Amino acid sequence: MDVTSTQTTIENLTDIPELLYKYRSWKDKFHKEILTDQIVFMSAPTSFEDSMDCKLQKRYDLITEEEIYNKYLMDSKRNNPNWSRQQHRKFARDCSKKSPLRDKKGIQEKQKTHFNEFDKRFGVLSLTANQTRLEMWEKYADSHSGFCVGFDSRKMFKYLGGGGMVNYYEELPNILPSDSFEVEHFKQIYSKESKWSFEQEYRTHKFYPSGASISDRRTKLPKECYKEIIFGSNLSLEQRKEIIEICKSQGLNVSFFEEKISEDDQISIKILEYDC
Repeated sequence: MDVTSTQTTIENLTDIPELLYKYRSWKDKFHKEILTDQIVFMSAPTSFEDSMDCKLQKRYDLITEEEIYNKYLMDSKRNNPNWSRQQHRKFARDCSKKSPLRDKKGIQEKQKTHFNEFDKRFGVLSLTANQTRLEMWEKYADSHSGFCVGFDSRKMFKYLGGGGMVNYYEELPNILPSDSFEVEHFKQIYSKESKWSFEQEYRTHKFYPSGASISDRRTKLPKECYKEIIFGSNLSLEQRKEIIEICKSQGLNVSFFEEKISEDDQISIKILEYDC
């Protein structure tokens, strides 16, 4: 499977939606921080529900004999420029025979170490382009008893260093040993199985060179990123009043909407027309 796109900077995202959304539960004190303190959490891959999400391993088992030989041949030419052709070839043959790429146990240890380092240093914020998906309100907003925050996508992505749209596959792409860091990064962060396509997910992420603590992953957003608050259909009047007061006290210039569910489970978003 060919995956070569690495265009994840905000300047290259020509089709990014104007608004992206985060579903939250008002019963969860940490979820409340998205409004009370403008905090979003950059999650580590090990915290994801999806067992395959951001957990792809380099497929060393797909390397051919020719690729192993050519790797050591190129290494020899780079490190020993004065050697003859015969010396380069002998070096490549000898190294190929005892290459660690043939050591399955060693490769597993290398993969484990590589993932642990990735997990410590990357934080991902998951968002969606869809604020009217029944499954999303049920799964991520406390069965319609939560709320949804709409963000200005370009302001948010620019502040957090970039992002992009998740690609969905029947079969996840392979990360090859020959892939550049950029291609590996793209495949790892923006690939999910097609069963999750209902999420219509976009992601932004941060890299922490020295590893991220829980405190590091708590990221405060500028107030101008906030555009909308959507109340779940089951959110109480008292909770709605509380959210509105918090937004006012925090200086969040947002519009308020509410979720409506039809008899056939279709969701529409209506502007809040009554005084809470």
